[in-house]
Amino acid sequence: MSIQKTFLYDVKLFRNKLLKRTWTVISLFVVFVSYNSLQVPPAGRIQFFTIFFPLLALFFWFLRKNFLKQVEMLSSGRIELEGGSLKQFDANGNCATIRIKDLEQITTDKFRGYNRIVLETKEKIYPLVNIEQQEELVSILEKETGLKRITDLTEDRLWSVKTPFYFLPSILVLIATYTPVIREKFPILSNEFLGLFFNVNLIIYLLYLPEKQNHTISQFSLKRRMIFISLVVFFFQVYIQLDKSGWLKN
Repeated sequence: MSIQKTFLYDVKLFRNKLLKRTWTVISLFVVFVSYNSLQVPPAGRIQFFTIFFPLLALFFWFLRKNFLKQVEMLSSGRIELEGGSLKQFDANGNCATIRIKDLEQITTDKFRGYNRIVLETKEKIYPLVNIEQQEELVSILEKETGLKRITDLTEDRLWSVKTPFYFLPSILVLIATYTPVIREKFPILSNEFLGLFFNVNLIIYLLYLPEKQNHTISQFSLKRRMIFISLVVFFFQVYIQLDKSGWLKN
């Protein structure tokens, strides 16, 4: 192979998507703190904010640091084709080398909204996500190996057109909660019950949500992180309700 070519990652696309996700997480956290502050008696709100304001500041600092670090890491990475090998460099200068003649399968798909190439050998699977000139890279690999790419059209988005149907129970509870006639017959219906029901609905949805394998560190997948956050919120909601009912004091 005489071709020598360097491929960079699409940092601009990554930065824009990461910025949107970061602000979404911040907004949800602010809504969570604001909503739960209303569940605390007025006399205890100062103590509530005394606990959560430092956590909020720490949370913002962590997100900002993580944002800058991820952008810097992607900006420093690159893919090189040279001497019959594909070399994947990370931000620390570490290099993963694949002999192109060892490739057995080339798959292109979408992973969390990014274009991805999955290269498979007998020993290992190498995912290449968000390459700036992906089509050119795939074409070169097809030409050099004689393989034809496999295109995986499976959706990997967390939210889709079908998502509202999975939350139909929560929508029905929402309608019932704000319908006076129904609410009078079922005293259990309240804003607190609605929030708890929706969170349980979300956890069930996440548990059954299909997720593509990332071929890297699966234990820290987006799906598992969201389930963990939802469970934390769930236990906090249960704690608030038990405290308001006086069960904890008894």
